[in-house]
Amino acid sequence: MRLPQLLAAFATLAVAASAMEAIWYLAVAEGFYQERIGALMNVQFDVFVAFLFYFFYALGAIIFAVGPALQAGSLRLALRNGAMYGFFCFSAHNLTDLADVKGYSAQVAAIDMAWGTCMTAVACVLSYLLGHSLAVPGATTPTAGAR
Repeated sequence: MRLPQLLAAFATLAVAASAMEAIWYLAVAEGFYQERIGALMNVQFDVFVAFLFYFFYALGAIIFAVGPALQAGSLRLALRNGAMYGFFCFSAHNLTDLADVKGYSAQVAAIDMAWGTCMTAVACVLSYLLGHSLAVPGATTPTAGAR
């Protein structure tokens, strides 16, 4: 893998994930969250904190899902590892909120975990597709057991 390929995959993942999240929270599920945890939500959205989250989230997805998928040349690996990464990230967040935040709903946690799993899988697939399209023609990837 080349650095430009990884950087393009990273940018794709960060943009895709943050765009899907914006659509989800602002258009699709806004009423659901507002009704169930509205009192817990910030009045003012913190852009800097959101940027930090998507930077580290995308970096982790590249390390644990997209990078290995590009190395193996496997869209299926991007989908599977992306879904697992999303599940674990969103589970950690939501289960922590259930344990620590008074009034946080198990229903919100379950829906948010399902959303995060699916959204991350899709973002990783999109990232993989762009990264794979930038692969050097004729380049080979190491096989299992190769050093």
